Amino acid sequence: MTERLLVGIDAGLTNVKAAAFDLEGREIAVSSLATPGVSPAPDREEQRHDDLWETVADVVRRLLRQDAVDPTAVAGVGVAGHGHGLYALDADGEPPRRGIKSTDSRAAEIVDDWKSDGTLEAVRERLGWEPFGADPLSLLAWVKREEPETYAAIDRVLFCKDVVRHRLTGRVCTDEMEASVFPDSGGTDASDVFGELGLEACADVLAPVVPSTESCGTITAEAAAKTGLPAGVPVATGLHDVGACAFGAGATRPGSGVVIVGTWGQSIGVRQSPAPATEPGLSRRYLDGWLTYRGNRSAAACVDWFVEECCSDWQREATERGLDEYALYDEKVADVSPGSDGVLFLPYLRGSVANPNARGGFYGLRMDHTKAHMLRAIYEGVAITQCDALRELVPPRDLVEIRLTGGGARSDVWCEIFADVLDARVSTPDSTEVGARGAALCAGVAVGCYEDATEAADRAVGVGTEYVPSRAAQYRPVRDRFDRVRTALEPTWVA
Repeated sequence: MTERLLVGIDAGLTNVKAAAFDLEGREIAVSSLATPGVSPAPDREEQRHDDLWETVADVVRRLLRQDAVDPTAVAGVGVAGHGHGLYALDADGEPPRRGIKSTDSRAAEIVDDWKSDGTLEAVRERLGWEPFGADPLSLLAWVKREEPETYAAIDRVLFCKDVVRHRLTGRVCTDEMEASVFPDSGGTDASDVFGELGLEACADVLAPVVPSTESCGTITAEAAAKTGLPAGVPVATGLHDVGACAFGAGATRPGSGVVIVGTWGQSIGVRQSPAPATEPGLSRRYLDGWLTYRGNRSAAACVDWFVEECCSDWQREATERGLDEYALYDEKVADVSPGSDGVLFLPYLRGSVANPNARGGFYGLRMDHTKAHMLRAIYEGVAITQCDALRELVPPRDLVEIRLTGGGARSDVWCEIFADVLDARVSTPDSTEVGARGAALCAGVAVGCYEDATEAADRAVGVGTEYVPSRAAQYRPVRDRFDRVRTALEPTWVA
């Protein structure tokens, strides 16, 4: 009998991936394509629902055509996708406009207005978090102001993964983690919050909620013909990709910390209960508990930008030598000492969640500095920013384990820097496709392969590489200098 397989689809901001796993969490095959998108104006990032679906279908077809994958062995499918942003359907189930990604900043001015008139503070107390420039609430306010006909047509608000699942199953729904972006009808008067934001018409636009590890439908005949997945295979509701990465990295117990070094950076702490509204970060439902996370809008994206703009020769060298790009980058920065010989980098190339006007850049450059100094400074600036966020979310004494994931975790040097900045042992999971694995494990629980999420993680997630801090003392003055420079430069950040 062919061993059962679980398929996870991860529709991220940079790539759309599909991966097949066995029940022990081993990666059988992976397929990936660039995430579709358009940028109609500066700081605006969108994608068409149809383009997203076509890309997902293509990625899944490519996965199932690989020799290692038997489509008839697929027991369940789970879906993850980037969170926040705005994806909507009208009363006929059609999108009234292109989806808006979470890297979009069009609503920053609205958020500034809410901050000035006290709306943000009032809403934070009720929501437990503070809207920012790319969340559904602020984007709905932007659509109401700029596209009133579109606003009037919105019947349901989805999230990125929900668009994919809707095309797979025909079911319109979302999961508890994404739903917790909206006012909780169990403890918050939704009409009051929407009224405070001037969004009274949106009080009931959230799609029905189905838990992440439950089946919300099956592959339709139409989706089967499009993707190659067998019709009738159950599809789990899945998770926002932050939660999927945490699950796929094995973080299910309170005290677990996860740092994602992806296009965005995310620092995540798993909790038993929601964080108080007075604490930093975004608190969300997660499996049987909660997690709190804090984002950095450009993490590995900073490396991509720098290499593409300044180091095309490195890209050519990696190709010619048949090396993973991060393996080559590690060679380049290996001889640069901690602190990058005085160079600092602020990783705010897309602003920050807390301040859309934040700006990135190098500080402390001299004529004798090289591209290698600058790349290591990027590694350090991202690590300091994300480690500071993790410390705020979970006090170091309460952290029981720290997992490092995302494309940046392919760099041994970068992982070592994270361990040194945190002054704690960190480890990478035993799979690079942790978001897809988290989605697949949702499916595994939904179809009865695992008793619950904790049993799934214990059985299917292992440790890849461990990194022990060795130069933590050298990084303390670097962190202090980084903080001083950031504070001094903040007044210069203007729109």
